[in-house]
This record gives sequence, C-alpha cells and structure tokens, in this order.
Amino acid sequence: MATLPDPERALWEQVQRTLITETLQDYCHYVDRNDPAGIVEHVFCDDGCFELGAKHAVIGHEQLTRMFAKTLGVFTMTSHHLSNVRIRFSGDDAAESTAYVYAWHVLASNGRRIDLWGRYRDHLRLTPAGWRIASRRLTVAGSDGWKDAPFDLSERLPNPVNPPSPVITRR
Repeated sequence: MATLPDPERALWEQVQRTLITETLQDYCHYVDRNDPAGIVEHVFCDDGCFELGAKHAVIGHEQLTRMFAKTLGVFTMTSHHLSNVRIRFSGDDAAESTAYVYAWHVLASNGRRIDLWGRYRDHLRLTPAGWRIASRRLTVAGSDGWKDAPFDLSERLPNPVNPPSPVITRR
C-alpha cells in the first residue's frame, strides 16, 4: 500500500502550485497587455533568463524589458492561452514547470495573423516578492504564419518503425 504524504506538506505544495500557476498566468496577462515592465517585474527574477533557442538568451530585468518591448512592438494584438501545467518541486524555494501555450498574434505592419503552439519549460525560485521565473525556454510544436521562428522544436519521441496493429474485438 502506498504511503500517504504528510498532510501539512501536501497542503503547502498545493498552495505553492496555485501561486506558481498564477505567476505563469501573469506572464500571459502582461504580454497580452503589451506591458514589458509588468512582465519583468511580476514574472521574472532579477537575474531571470529567457532562452531564445539553444544558443541564445536574454538575461536580467533591463535586457528582458528591452526584449519584450521590441518583440511585442511588432503586434497590434496578442492572446496567450496556457494549459497542461505540470510543476515539480526541487526544494522549498525552487521548482520546475512545463506548460503548453497557444499564442495568437496580429502583426502591426500588415494585419497578418500568426499562431504558435509550444511549451514553456521554466525554472522558478521563491523570492520575497513571490514565485518568479529564473529561466524560461520556449520550444515550438508548430506555427502558422511565423517565418523562421527563433525557437527550437518541442521534444517528441520518434515514431516506431512499422508498429503492429492492435487486435480489435467487436462488442
């Protein structure tokens, strides 16, 4: 029989999961408001990092604010939708999360729509201001209308070679 977790710890973890999820949702809120300073202040650690593919990153509040201002400035509207949030604790003040994102954008230059489906992989720290993202990496499962997206593809295991068909039973 499985051992039940300590009730106090289980309650603490559930509260922290809610707070972390709110931080992840805050990112979407401030992005869709076009509020670069709000994103950075309410979502990222002071030395927070946003990885742009496997080889490039933007680090620290000042640089992140510049990046978000530049990135969001090309759109007239965005709408980010978060789902499938998974959180694992690596201590009382550290956690890792993954979440799926669907992001809808409209380019200011020509009104063209850009859709993106991807995953956020975050490392979070509990700071005096609450849970903040220490590092974020966006990988992409696909996009429509975004030419040369600077993000790596989301991890996916290869398809099996010539898998057997299941036996189908009539009921």
